[in-house]
Amino acid sequence: MRKSQPFYFFALMLLLQLIWASSYSLQKMALQEMPLGLILVIRFGLASLAFLLLGKLSFKPRFGFKEWGLIFFSGIINFSGSPFFQLSALRLTQATDVSILVSFEPLLTALLAVLFLKERLRPSTLYTFLAATLGVVIMGWQGGNADFQWQRLLGDSLFLLALLCEGTCSTVGRHLTQKYNPFELIAWMVFAGFLSNLAFNWPLLTIQNISHIPLKGWLLAGYLALACTLIGYAGWFYLLKRIEVGKLALSLFFQPLAGVFLACLLLGEKLDLQTALGGTIVLLSLLIWVKLTMPPDKKDDTAEENKIDEAEYLEDQVDAK
Repeated sequence: MRKSQPFYFFALMLLLQLIWASSYSLQKMALQEMPLGLILVIRFGLASLAFLLLGKLSFKPRFGFKEWGLIFFSGIINFSGSPFFQLSALRLTQATDVSILVSFEPLLTALLAVLFLKERLRPSTLYTFLAATLGVVIMGWQGGNADFQWQRLLGDSLFLLALLCEGTCSTVGRHLTQKYNPFELIAWMVFAGFLSNLAFNWPLLTIQNISHIPLKGWLLAGYLALACTLIGYAGWFYLLKRIEVGKLALSLFFQPLAGVFLACLLLGEKLDLQTALGGTIVLLSLLIWVKLTMPPDKKDDTAEENKIDEAEYLEDQVDAK
């Protein structure tokens, strides 16, 4: 039974990436149904309510003062800042672009470590950043002529800011999940993001605005809340507790494939030559970099480590029941 765990983790990673790949096209569709601020409030309000009903948004937590600060900081940047930048980006660029750019996240996380944790900047990291940036610039050329789409480049840049927010949250989340229940952590982070969105967008909560939201808009907001936020981030934090961030980053490269397909299917976007060429440069450079920098697997040779693994497995089985 122990041997089946890697496949379970692999399947869960792919499911989460498929859910998130669909979010870009659906967010772009939601922007046609309601204002940006209402999407943020409704999405994370519904997600917070779901966590509360599931008993994960406990009002008797055991977090320390420092941990509360990290939880609210991460929640605000990841569930208020990041979705704001994502939606703002989708107003200016294609869902196809952002589906490709999501593969930037592990590289941006490494650059954050250089800036704030004083880690050494490897030449491979710098070269990869330059190559991937070249790919983004190529994606900005207008198909069929030599005009450059500055609006599209601005949208792509805003999405990179969203990835910076998410990379920061994943780094902090990896630290916190080693000490606390991942589902309680993500529940409070989502609630912190909801409070931030509510503080900035409460004037939009009028009867007129809410009554004008069609059924399609509510369904889109519900999917973003329950699938992309509740299931997506709860599953991601569950994996963060058990798998290194660098290894999880490899699953991100499934997201561009699914995201581009869904953007073409749901939104009718066209994959032109410039997007295909630039996207290929981005994906290949980042995939090679991740493979080169990912640490090798460590084999558990001692009996004590095997006992710890077995205990964790039994604990997972009890939790599942």
